[in-house]
Amino acid sequence: MQQLLTLSRRAKKVAEAEWFTNFIAAIIVINALTIGINTYPIGKAGSHVIDLVDAVFLAIFVAELIIRFAAVSFNPRRFFANGWNTFDFLIVAVCFIPGLTNNSTLLRLVRLARVTRLVKLMPDARVLADGLRRAAGPALSLLAFTALMCYIYAIVGYVIFHDRTPPDMPQYFENVGEGMLTLFELLTLEGWNTILHDLRQISPLAFPYVITFLLFGTYVVINLVVGVVINSVDNAYQHHHRTERAEVARLAGRSVAEIVDELKALTSRLEDLSAAADIAIAQGDHGDTPDLDEPPLTKSEDTK
Repeated sequence: MQQLLTLSRRAKKVAEAEWFTNFIAAIIVINALTIGINTYPIGKAGSHVIDLVDAVFLAIFVAELIIRFAAVSFNPRRFFANGWNTFDFLIVAVCFIPGLTNNSTLLRLVRLARVTRLVKLMPDARVLADGLRRAAGPALSLLAFTALMCYIYAIVGYVIFHDRTPPDMPQYFENVGEGMLTLFELLTLEGWNTILHDLRQISPLAFPYVITFLLFGTYVVINLVVGVVINSVDNAYQHHHRTERAEVARLAGRSVAEIVDELKALTSRLEDLSAAADIAIAQGDHGDTPDLDEPPLTKSEDTK
């Protein structure tokens, strides 16, 4: 048991060391470079070298998992409680699936998935990912609002332009689907002036129709999405800082409490030993030496 605790402490020290984190990050970056190199015509010899290097990388990642597993005293529940540990385990475990080496496409995807582990090694990237997660709900609401607006404008565009569009012109509003696709192109601001020019040849209502949609769809909705994302990322940073401060305070408070408890226990033990030593000196002439491990006698017991 003592050996397991010693091994766990050493593994935790290695797993949390800065040099170990930097080493794993360097291996992931080199692995990403080898994936890029493999896209060039390097021949069979070059591909064989890349496969050998990838085998070395896989061995390093397996060793990393073992070290991190040992850091939690080989407790699967504690290990898989961390989402990144689960992700890393799956990425490594997939490489041992029989027949994977024969599927070059899947093998490349697995190698590419290792590169995403760099996000774990960048604290700011984790906070940004948390901010995007927080922004998902409001962004989906804005997306639903934008889709509803496009649908309404597509119906209006169908009513205005469908029957008036000449056969030799692009059918921007042939149906609701084509109308929403046209409006999506307007949202991207790609060729909006061409669409406006063509629609103005059909109806004088094209100008207010297109301009109002661009104002609401592009400048209002998109700016709202940007605002939601920025606010969510800011909240994520604040939550991250609060969590760090709370963790530091918790650890500091626990350490002080442990020190106080140890001091109280030592003081009590010293008082017991001192009292037992006084009784031993007082009773030395009678040849009775009390056991130091036993509590001293009270005054009533001594009188009896």
